[in-house]
Amino acid sequence: MNILFKTKQKALTIMIEVVTNGPQKIQVVVKDINKPNTDYTNRHSTINGTQRFFVRMPMSPYESLISIYNKANGNLQKGEDTTFKVVKVDARPLERKMDCVDWSNPKIRDFANFAQQFCDNAGILSAGKFPNGSTYISDEGNFRIDYFDDIRSKRGLVIQTPARISQSKGIIQVSKAHFKKFTVPMRMAILLHEFSHFYLNENMEDETEADLNGLLIYLALGYPRIEAYQSFLTTFKDTPTQQNKERFDVLNQFITNFERNKFCTQHNAPNLRASK
Repeated sequence: MNILFKTKQKALTIMIEVVTNGPQKIQVVVKDINKPNTDYTNRHSTINGTQRFFVRMPMSPYESLISIYNKANGNLQKGEDTTFKVVKVDARPLERKMDCVDWSNPKIRDFANFAQQFCDNAGILSAGKFPNGSTYISDEGNFRIDYFDDIRSKRGLVIQTPARISQSKGIIQVSKAHFKKFTVPMRMAILLHEFSHFYLNENMEDETEADLNGLLIYLALGYPRIEAYQSFLTTFKDTPTQQNKERFDVLNQFITNFERNKFCTQHNAPNLRASK
């Protein structure tokens, strides 16, 4: 089932209520109808009865295409899938917690704006073969992203990372091969992580510190929690180390605490304004 929904480039939450006649794996995709490779969510849930999907959209296109379908049957173009029914789709206010980040800090404010623009257009922006990619610079001229078809080592081997940041210059390198497949919120979570390494961390190499610095900004802006999990799980899947398991446990607890208005953890860096 496809539904056209006018989001009018507003910050909002789309609520989708679905009813099934038994346990069914229902997929929900929200995308920009006019821009390829630009999904705002792509998730599924096994539903037995009634469930509501809440799609948080700090950014939205003028018109969104909402696709809801049973994964077992696909998105049928003809006929009706009787295994589920969409009861309601409506727009609701987007809940944000902006006061837990110091937006007077120009680094945070300006990068967040730059990253949002890049993430919203990453599916259509030009890239290039490493090391000669496309370069994108923020309006203020303070931040730079080099966009490549994929990221490679000095020996020319493909590195399975969606992004990385220079420890000497703060230039972020991004893989289009990865970003094309990611939702807009997943892209945002990854860029905020890389930004935090260089611009916010006390210890530039501390991955957990960068996780939490980036996550706080991401969550404060109202981005969906499920996409935060997906971005980290996708990144970790090729390196299932004990260190990454511990990182995931910390960020999972951080997100849980954030929902309870508890922003402090033992890993918080001084640059975090979290105080509750």
